[in-house]
Amino acid sequence: MRPHAMRYPFEPGSLTDAEGAPALFSRYPMYGQALEWLDRFVIQPHPDLGRPGAVCPRLAPALRRNLVRLVAIRTASVSVDEAVDKGSALAGLYEDLFTEPEAFRAGALLAFFPDVPPQAAPEFIDGGHSRLRMDFVARGLMIGEFHPLSTVTSVRNPEFAVMRCPVPMFAVRALTRHDLLFLDRPDSPAWERAQYLKHLLHHLGDQFSGADLDRIHAGIAASEGQK
Repeated sequence: MRPHAMRYPFEPGSLTDAEGAPALFSRYPMYGQALEWLDRFVIQPHPDLGRPGAVCPRLAPALRRNLVRLVAIRTASVSVDEAVDKGSALAGLYEDLFTEPEAFRAGALLAFFPDVPPQAAPEFIDGGHSRLRMDFVARGLMIGEFHPLSTVTSVRNPEFAVMRCPVPMFAVRALTRHDLLFLDRPDSPAWERAQYLKHLLHHLGDQFSGADLDRIHAGIAASEGQK
């Protein structure tokens, strides 16, 4: 993993897989906090989720296959511009880490920010995410925004703050067809909704059923009609 540290603006020596993360807990305590949170919450069912199964069904298989990577990113400020500058490199790192198609589809990259205090996380993480998300989706990836003060809720339960994590973090994974739930939002700006759906079609069009394809095309047409 050492060559990656030379290509990306991340803390040297911080890139590890989940199995190797305990050796870095003393240097990066947030690794231990995040992995405990994954085990206690993310890979478990929850009564407030609004559906059966784990909060994130794909994380447990990724952990079992040791396809979860962790990295620490040092920052000079807590501005949104800093979040975008550092966070934008995560797409390339993900692609370099998971070069095999199956690993690309199944993997996860968790990026931590030791210099971002919890009170600054809403601006840094949420603000950065809002500016980065489209670029990631265009590359067939999703970037998730997690921090202790998150107010982002489950798509099935608006009272359940599902993105609340003990430490500020971006999580990167491959797009899946289930992301239609998150990307087809009629309350989004029309241009944004149309672009998300076009990217989803480009990367995963052959995985959707006829009904979902009809929904996607209808969403694009409706959004473009609002321009």
